[in-house]
Amino acid sequence: MSSSPEDGPPAAYQYRINAVVASFGRPDDREGLAAAAIEAEKLDQEFTAQYGQQHPHTVRLREIRGWLALLAGQPAVAARWYLHTTGLQIALHGAAHAETEGSVRRAVHTWQQVKDPAEVVQIGGDLVKVVTAALGEGSDAARYIQARVARYQQPPQ
Repeated sequence: MSSSPEDGPPAAYQYRINAVVASFGRPDDREGLAAAAIEAEKLDQEFTAQYGQQHPHTVRLREIRGWLALLAGQPAVAARWYLHTTGLQIALHGAAHAETEGSVRRAVHTWQQVKDPAEVVQIGGDLVKVVTAALGEGSDAARYIQARVARYQQPPQ
């Protein structure tokens, strides 16, 4: 009997992943978030070596890393993680899959919190491509991203 991605992480990693995820409930604990980020990076290396980059376990762990970055006040880093996982989800499941849509929506959500104009434009350029692939060219999200990027490209008045 093979395990399905819905089964969650492999049992051997469950305790470590639970410890990382537990930090989500303490967003003001900067030390705890930093320690969780270091542990998540180690887990990512182990998962990538054992399962490969395009395995659901690895992709989910990278989504956790995105959430950790957001909690640590790094929305640009978080948006890049979600852009990355969206690309992996497209390769794994296709653009129309619910997992892909979830990743792309998290990417948009985190990108909306980016304030640095250069980052907004740079990440937005990549984001509009995956949003168009996953949600469609005429989607509200794609139009929103294009409009926000255009605003940030305008010289200040």
